[in-house]
Amino acid sequence: MAEPTGKRVWVNFAFPDNGVVQVIDVPSMRVIKTLHPGRAILHMEFTARGDAVWLSSRDDDKLVVVDTTTLETVGELPARGPSGIFFSWRAARMGM
Repeated sequence: MAEPTGKRVWVNFAFPDNGVVQVIDVPSMRVIKTLHPGRAILHMEFTARGDAVWLSSRDDDKLVVVDTTTLETVGELPARGPSGIFFSWRAARMGM
């Protein structure tokens, strides 16, 4: 998923690597950070300003908040079965 700036892309993976998220610098096409935020990171969403990304960790029943400047985890929130939690907001944004 591209950051709002378009300068970096955040990539999550299918099983068995679905606990890994890589941040790729678009101009250089290089992985600049590999994160291990939780088990089954299936969905993510950027804040409107792009200063954070929220990752749903389905198998850990939590949301992980990562600062897009430092690429460090800044918070976690409990959420039962958060897989797909961002879809309703995205559908409204796209006019669906």
